Amino acid sequence: MFTSLSDMAMLAASEGSEAWTAAQLFDKGGWLMWVLLMLSLVMVVVVFVCFWTTRQGAVLPRRMVEAVDSCIVRKDYPSILALCEKESSSFSQTVCAVIRFMQRNPKAGMDEVREVASAEASRQVSILTRQISWLSDIGSIAPMIGLLGTVWGMMKTFKELADGNFEGAKHMGMASGIYEAMITTAGGLVLAIPSMMAYVFFRSRIQKHTANMEVALTHVLSMISEIRYRDEHPALQRSRAQGAEVLVDDED
Repeated sequence: MFTSLSDMAMLAASEGSEAWTAAQLFDKGGWLMWVLLMLSLVMVVVVFVCFWTTRQGAVLPRRMVEAVDSCIVRKDYPSILALCEKESSSFSQTVCAVIRFMQRNPKAGMDEVREVASAEASRQVSILTRQISWLSDIGSIAPMIGLLGTVWGMMKTFKELADGNFEGAKHMGMASGIYEAMITTAGGLVLAIPSMMAYVFFRSRIQKHTANMEVALTHVLSMISEIRYRDEHPALQRSRAQGAEVLVDDED
């Protein structure tokens, strides 16, 4: 046993002194390293796409929120639709769905309007989460592919051992085969760790934007509800105005 351990240690030292390059490691990892390479390219593309689609301007642009507020105060709903059609942000699409529903169903209550807003907002958020789910999938699949490569390499090593191909340097040859087989596992982890880190980053980013969008939509719906209430109760609005005039006269 001690002899075998010393032989394996000598092999590890000799292999370490060779200082394999990344290209050599990739070549020794076998054909599954090409699968990991393709996944890494997909991960890079998804990261760039997520950086673009999860920025604040793509989810909740401030200028759009201010423009919608001013249009609602003026009851200029056609202008809101025109603005939303030019924007592809999640907030714009949600507001657009609300305004279109109100135009098609002028007698719909605010509860129905809120349901439409909630459904569309959930759909917009699901689009974002579906994009970043690619990163989570890659982070889960890559280690499994690496493990498959390792198991496959160890099977080949033990097959050669059983065939007597390691005679004279049995332990060193076996250690070399296992060492090469572990390359795919390392490659899978090297891909999976940054992929999961990117997934966690974008998930927290989406959660932050989602919370802010909920606040903005609540504000918009409150303004719409107040304006509709005033339109449905003009007498109450006139009485409030008359009461304000009386108060002004008393102060004089």
